Amino acid sequence: MDLAKLVTTLQSAKEGSEYLDYVIQRLFGTTKPVPPYTRSIDAALRLLPAGWTIHRLGQISDCHGGFGGWIGEIYRASDAMIPYPSLAPAATAPLALCIAAMRLLLAEEASRVSAERGEDARRERLGA
Repeated sequence: MDLAKLVTTLQSAKEGSEYLDYVIQRLFGTTKPVPPYTRSIDAALRLLPAGWTIHRLGQISDCHGGFGGWIGEIYRASDAMIPYPSLAPAATAPLALCIAAMRLLLAEEASRVSAERGEDARRERLGA
């Protein structure tokens, strides 16, 4: 499963699962046992890259006396603003953290690909 599809799958998940944990683990290299990333806050925290921490992790009110899901946002201390704010609530706190970490990886991958394309275009203009 590619990273973009994983983010979508995590956002629509009603609960964490061994399958989702395995899919996430494949992105980081397979080790055993597979940590319960989508079912444990402690395991989900291991997905945060070095230098990143939780900005917000909390439940959202459904405006009817209950809760409508979890929001998780991460940041670096050097950032002046949250670079990848949460777009949708997750079913559980571990899923919210997994989504935040996977969205960061997706954004970094997109940035890297964009930079590579820009470098290729620059080379073409220079005839290299």
